[in-house]
Amino acid sequence: MSGHSRKHARYDTYGFRFFETHNDAFCQLSAVGFDNITDPAYYWNGLTRIDGPLHLFQYTVSGYGHLELGGKLHRVGPGQAFMVDIPSAHEYYLPSSSDHWEFYFILIRPANLQGKWLDLISRMGHVVHIPPDSPVVQLLQEAYHAAARNHITDGFRASSIVYQFVMELYRFSTLHRKKKETWPPKIRQAVLSIEERYNTLQSLEEIANEAGLSKYYFTRAFKSATGSTPMEYLTKIRMAKAVRLLRETELTLEEIAQQVGYANASYFIKVFRRWIGFSPGEFRLGKDLASANRFIFD
Repeated sequence: MSGHSRKHARYDTYGFRFFETHNDAFCQLSAVGFDNITDPAYYWNGLTRIDGPLHLFQYTVSGYGHLELGGKLHRVGPGQAFMVDIPSAHEYYLPSSSDHWEFYFILIRPANLQGKWLDLISRMGHVVHIPPDSPVVQLLQEAYHAAARNHITDGFRASSIVYQFVMELYRFSTLHRKKKETWPPKIRQAVLSIEERYNTLQSLEEIANEAGLSKYYFTRAFKSATGSTPMEYLTKIRMAKAVRLLRETELTLEEIAQQVGYANASYFIKVFRRWIGFSPGEFRLGKDLASANRFIFD
């Protein structure tokens, strides 16, 4: 492991190289740091720096900096983070209009994470607002302080920190999608319709028609907002209701199928097994199963 100190003890950057985990089976932490930039000469060009390939996540605490990416200029202020690849066509710097830029950052090697990183950017964009009390930010700060206390001393600990950080980014992007107040009005109305009429809705076309949208556009907009396709969302509702009926009533499988919106027990059994992992009968008897009365679907 290597690290170097800056003028102020509070700010530092810690670099890591752990050879025992230097393969694709592990996540690789390259560096973590906390910095406060006041030098107007501060500038990084993603195409000319030689420390890649890397994934960079940088979160602003105070002040602001500029990120130029894809022909757009982004002002990255408090509570905002940016995510970029190194190398790639981007520039970030301290503009003359800003007297400082204070931020935490983490640099990750792409090994075993390239697909996940690209997926996260597709979900959140290159610049994203994240509240300071978010687990994402807390974990980033904890990683920095662990490095400062010399608590990251092997590649296994470093790998677990990187993996947990990436999973928290996934969790944040997913929970953000679930905030219904952020969804377009037509999607909110469609979700309300699914939740109220889950036992009578039979087709995607029916739901799309109610929203006044084409099936293709509706499916794309619905998944973009909620993280699920319309039919996946409908099935989640039905399966949650079916679990409750199996555990709390004596209804037959045919009756339960009809109550949750399926035409017959045969198809209901097929869907239930695919989602739960057991047939409705096995689930109801509870043999060799944990006695779960509620399921969380996501």
